[in-house]
Amino acid sequence: MLAAARPALSQRASPRQPSSGGLFGATRSDVGGFNKLNFTAEIAEGLDSDLPPELASNISRSLQTGGLSTLFEAGADYSHSRKHLRLAGNASTAFRYYQSLNRLDALSHTAGLGANVTLPKKGSLQIDQSVAYSPSYLYQLFPVDSSPDLGESIPANPDYQIAQTESYSYNSRLAVSFGSAKGTRVTTSGTFTRTDTQQQVAAYADLDTYEAGVEIAHRLSPRGALSAAYDFRGSEFGSGGPTKEHRVTFGAEYSPALSRTRRAIFRVELTPTRFEGSQDIAVATIADPDAAIAEPGATVTDRVYAKRLLMSGEASVTYPFRPNWHSTATYRRDMRYVSVLGQPVVADGARVEVMGLPARRVDLALLAGYATADSAISQSAQTLKTYTGQVTVRYALKRSIALYSEYLYYYYDQRGPDQLVRGLPPIFEQQGVRVGVALFVEALGR
Repeated sequence: MLAAARPALSQRASPRQPSSGGLFGATRSDVGGFNKLNFTAEIAEGLDSDLPPELASNISRSLQTGGLSTLFEAGADYSHSRKHLRLAGNASTAFRYYQSLNRLDALSHTAGLGANVTLPKKGSLQIDQSVAYSPSYLYQLFPVDSSPDLGESIPANPDYQIAQTESYSYNSRLAVSFGSAKGTRVTTSGTFTRTDTQQQVAAYADLDTYEAGVEIAHRLSPRGALSAAYDFRGSEFGSGGPTKEHRVTFGAEYSPALSRTRRAIFRVELTPTRFEGSQDIAVATIADPDAAIAEPGATVTDRVYAKRLLMSGEASVTYPFRPNWHSTATYRRDMRYVSVLGQPVVADGARVEVMGLPARRVDLALLAGYATADSAISQSAQTLKTYTGQVTVRYALKRSIALYSEYLYYYYDQRGPDQLVRGLPPIFEQQGVRVGVALFVEALGR
């Protein structure tokens, strides 16, 4: 992986540090100053398993060769905090050099910016904008944090970049809240996301999604909270019809204290959803040269309509089982919109994460994820199954420099006549090992 410090499954642009107490990087959140500016840079030598020739010709050039490569990543994050204004932003870029090809490729770039303004009567206005070049779309099927940080960028995850597309993703979000986080708080929000594919092919269409809703959250005590929300979500793929969702969410959170400094968190959300959508589905291929309706080899499509009720939901547990160690398990079932799939899917995903500090100079991260995706419209489409695992060990030479080693495994299976992702091989499997150096510079906020 390019970013040894970040969990592969968290989908955060900047590395999320283990529990406080480690030596390397920004392990403290209470540093003084109104401004904080951090820079990170990583360089690593990677060894990936070779791919069969029949797979290498169909997937992204960043993975087609296997073997040795040199990985580069750099990033920066900035925050500004005042009484009535908070600003936050981050950016990152990733490159890979292939020794056997003598070629340097840009894998992905991402940036995000956000502002939170305090309003009268305990109100707040938050605006977030982010953009990413060539992110890893299939990786979005794994469960991620549903409450993004201020100014968080779209995750890129270049090691999972299989689809051979050049694309840009844009995300805009506006939220207005009134009330107290310790009592009752009402939040209205709207989100617009666009994926623009530069080299249009049939399998990878442009995608627009939009969402608006309102949420009421009430904290019963320091240990418990309840919430209820309504959301309307719609989408439109470049090659398909529009979709609509009406979603009602009921949530509960319980956070008992384990000690003076440790607190477990249990969260459950249930979301009854009414879905309506349509999609163009291939039904035949013209083989008769004398056919007048289309050229030989052309595909005949038929528009399929679907209305269904779906029970979505999410459950998660965060348990700090000892000082400087914590574990997280998440399960999510939801409607997902991914441009390379060409249609909305119902995805079931799970993630398990364990992070901690075996010693003050050593931190360890263990991660595993599993997801399945079925078409929300076509009953004949093949189920996509994917899972991944990652082990990262980092040794701090001092606060600004660390050595790390990492193992990564990624697999997906979409065997069948009607594949969700056309143009990719039905089965993909790859393993990789990384050994490198990570640098951390705290320019402001010491």
